[in-house]
Amino acid sequence: MQGAILVTGGAKRIGRAISLRLADEGFPVVVHYRSSSEEAMETMRMIEKQGGSAACVGADLGNIPEVENLLDSASKAIGTPIMGIINNASLYIHDRLDTMNPKVWTDHMQVNVFAPLILTNSLSSNGGGWIVNILDYKIASPNADFLSYTISKFALEGATMTLAKDLAPGVRINAVAPGHTLGSDHLDDDGLSEAQISAPLGIGPTPGDIADAVAYLASAKAVTGQTIYVDGGERLRQRDRDPAFEAI
Repeated sequence: MQGAILVTGGAKRIGRAISLRLADEGFPVVVHYRSSSEEAMETMRMIEKQGGSAACVGADLGNIPEVENLLDSASKAIGTPIMGIINNASLYIHDRLDTMNPKVWTDHMQVNVFAPLILTNSLSSNGGGWIVNILDYKIASPNADFLSYTISKFALEGATMTLAKDLAPGVRINAVAPGHTLGSDHLDDDGLSEAQISAPLGIGPTPGDIADAVAYLASAKAVTGQTIYVDGGERLRQRDRDPAFEAI
């Protein structure tokens, strides 16, 4: 029987789609959440309704001791060792060079980079397995909006490549870089639609498209150190501003 998986930020949005997709592949799934406990429970019930096995575990990825205990907590919650981790949870706060501050910078690096590194070390120390890091198409098409967030994704991409080599063959590490997939507090539905339509393929990814890419990497035993862009070609457009702040 294949080991269980941990999906950080797995309670809703793209994380929920990933949790459901991998449960459909037969993985027992631990849905991690920080404050979205009700959504996490709903995701767990959805997995169980489709015949899968799931559990929920809460942790603040900005709290180092909680992150250090997360893999053990997840294994105990699901009743089997964790063999796969999807580092999906991200802090996403808008800043630019002239508005960034030490706290916002540090918080992004802690949640988006250091927490995945701690979890990677935990997995490596507990027998190995595989990891998929969720990045962002902006690493191939950067602009100065969401500066701390964007740089944190560059750092996680570097960690993906560096540790894929360093931890092989015990741990396979890959990444998925989505384009604009869902709206946000900064990008309404109309803005999202315009951003997706302007991509070379004329469409943007759905959460299910991101989950499909993760599912492929989960089973791709000969693939490591790779990043799959699921963005409709959006990275090829090379924007000067984020679509939330750019008239398209």
